Amino acid sequence: MNAMGNQFTEENILEKWQGEIDLLQDSLQVSAVLIMKLHPHELEVYVSSGNENNPYTIGDRGEINIGAYCDTIIASKAKFQIEDASEDQYWQSKMKFNNGMSCYMGLPIFYPNKDLFGTICVLNKEPRKFVDLDHQLLDHFRTGIESDLLMADESEDRSSL
Repeated sequence: MNAMGNQFTEENILEKWQGEIDLLQDSLQVSAVLIMKLHPHELEVYVSSGNENNPYTIGDRGEINIGAYCDTIIASKAKFQIEDASEDQYWQSKMKFNNGMSCYMGLPIFYPNKDLFGTICVLNKEPRKFVDLDHQLLDHFRTGIESDLLMADESEDRSSL
């Protein structure tokens, strides 16, 4: 696919993801919902909910392995959550790397070839216990993102034939 086609597809996908992230934030009433994209030595805020109290800006980047909650997902390639970091001896000191967010729930996002794309995560300033529906919603949105990555991959494969 030519550069214009890739850019157009990426813009459409990002616009769709922005709407989904904003809907998830509105549904869960949390401080921030993010899609983080993995780069060789850092994570990038790729999509960020548009709510007023969200301290994360699209394009922000941070080193991996500094103590961000997403680092745990990158290392384990598995779901991670913490209800109240201020009550956890290990995570207490790492809240500064997480914009003071006390609560986190996140999932890995994979490319079709099973390489790690990044994470989708929900953060809140206040402690929070996530219920089953919260987990289901996050997983549903993650599945949609992975489907979009698959469609983009298949579209690119067809155009190179």
